[in-house]
Amino acid sequence: MTLAEIAKRAGVSSAVVSRIINGDKTLRVSAETRARVEAIVRDVNYAPNVAAQTLRSSKSGTIAFVVHDVANPVYGEILRGAQEEAERQHKALILGDAAAGNASNSRLAQLIGGGGVDGLILQAAGLQSDNLILRAAHEKVPVVQLQADLGMGDHLIQLPDAKAAAVATRHLRDLGHRRIGCLATAKGLTFTEDRLRGWRAVMGADADPDLIAHCGPRAVEGEAAFKALLDRQPGMTGLVCFNVISAIGALRVARARDIAVPGDLSIVSIHDVKFAQDLWAPLCVVRMPLAEMGQAAIRTVCGGDAKTPTRTTIAADPELVIRNSTAPPRS
Repeated sequence: MTLAEIAKRAGVSSAVVSRIINGDKTLRVSAETRARVEAIVRDVNYAPNVAAQTLRSSKSGTIAFVVHDVANPVYGEILRGAQEEAERQHKALILGDAAAGNASNSRLAQLIGGGGVDGLILQAAGLQSDNLILRAAHEKVPVVQLQADLGMGDHLIQLPDAKAAAVATRHLRDLGHRRIGCLATAKGLTFTEDRLRGWRAVMGADADPDLIAHCGPRAVEGEAAFKALLDRQPGMTGLVCFNVISAIGALRVARARDIAVPGDLSIVSIHDVKFAQDLWAPLCVVRMPLAEMGQAAIRTVCGGDAKTPTRTTIAADPELVIRNSTAPPRS
C-alpha cells in the first residue's frame, strides 16, 4: 500500500501521514487522528521507499560507524548509545571493522567516498587503515573521530580520560599503595596521553616512567606487556589498566605466577563490561559515559558542518565501581 492509499483510507492528506510516520512532534493533529493513521500503518505493514527518499533528498539515510575489532565489548555500549540516537534522527548505522583487512577497508572507503553514507564516525587506532577511510570521507561528509585525533581537521569527541585515570590511581593511593604500575594503551594516541596525564598528576614524585607499559586493547597484548612490566618492576603493589580487556591479560599473568589479587597486587581498570564482576578476581573499574559518547557522535554527524571542526569532551564524570580486585597493600 502506498502513502497516498494510507492517507485516503485514514481521511487525511499524504503530508500528514508522512509527518506522523516520521515522528514530527510539531504536527498538530488530534490524538484520535494520529492513532488512526498509526493503526493503518501497522495493519498494512507499511515501509517507506528508502530508495525514492534518497533520490529526492540526495541523502542515503545511513551513517558509517567504524571501529577496530568489533568483538571488543567496550564498543557495545558506545554503539548502543549511537543506535538510540540514530533512531531519533531517523538514520541507520552501517558497522565497519577497520581491522578486517585491506580488501574490506578499500570497499568501505569506496562506499564512503562515493556518497553511500551521510557521515562517518571512526574509533581510530592510529593505523594506516584509519587514514585510508578518513581520506575517502574528507570534505565530503561530516566526520567524527572518537577519542583519537589524527590531525585531519575533523570533529573530535572525547571521554573524560584524564579524570578517569586520576580516579583509578587515587583509589589505589588512598588504600596506601605507592608503587603503582600503569598498563597504558598505545603510544601517541590522544586518549593515551590524557590518561597518562591523570595517572602522573596523582602519582606525583612517584610517577616513575619505568612503571609504564604500553599495549593494544586485547587480552593477549595486555598479558605480554604486563609480563614485561612485572619482570622489571617486581615490587609493584598496584596496577592501573587503561583498558579493561588488557586488564584481563594482566589477571591471567597474576594467576599464572601465583600473585594474589588483591593480596599481593591490587588492580583497577578504566571501562566496565558485563563480565568484569564475574572474573576470578572481580575487577574494580572506572565506568565511563560510553553510551553518551555514541549519542553525541550521531548528533554531531547529523548536525555538523564538515568544514567547521569541533572538539567535545563528554561532561559526565567517571564513576568508580569498587569490587574485590583492590585492597590495602600487605604491611
